[in-house]
Amino acid sequence: MSLICNQLSVVNPVIPFSRATPGGLQYGHQVTVKGMFLPSCGSRFDVNFKMGFSDNDIAFHFNPRFEDGGYVACNTRQKGQWGLEERMMINPFQMGIPFEISFLVENSGFQVKVNGNFFMNYIHRVPHHRVDTISFTGGVEVTQISIEDTCAVPAQRMISEGQPDTSPCVSLESKEQKPKPPSYWQATASPIMQKVILGHICPNPYSPRKAYSSPPGDHTLETANPFL
Repeated sequence: MSLICNQLSVVNPVIPFSRATPGGLQYGHQVTVKGMFLPSCGSRFDVNFKMGFSDNDIAFHFNPRFEDGGYVACNTRQKGQWGLEERMMINPFQMGIPFEISFLVENSGFQVKVNGNFFMNYIHRVPHHRVDTISFTGGVEVTQISIEDTCAVPAQRMISEGQPDTSPCVSLESKEQKPKPPSYWQATASPIMQKVILGHICPNPYSPRKAYSSPPGDHTLETANPFL
């Protein structure tokens, strides 16, 4: 098991929760969160991939909300200033129903799946290797947080003991079966979802967004369908 897997994986953490990711997030790292929304805990839940423990620099803010019919807000915050808010106008979560969210780090962005189904891609606005902290806040009960390296070399069977390494950060593949590449996902039917961008799109994903530092509610709405 890699160092990052050992240090981040935790069961039944107390929310709010924050944990450092030594060495930063790398291509192929996948963070999985299991939990349940409880009516008594509020209407929002945040997963933040941050640079440091401060909330002033958040590379990826993932924020499901049960307000206004339910939607998921995503954003980036740099030096205390929020950028353009992206909204997925569908909420795949239900109160009192267990959920599983996985965040796969790709070179272009975070690929998010909910309950095993593709939900969205969030394009990197800052380099992913700068993320060194992950935090969780809001009205939710979390049962497990884990991280695995999907690029890990398949484990070799331990001949001396006759037992395989069953570390959750590596997978076992038979000699007849070739491992799937990290970016492989089985095609599944996904619902058409509307993606709302608050503000105007900046052509450079890593450039600062000083012009859009006002609260999300002050921006104009532009809609785009990510599946067209």
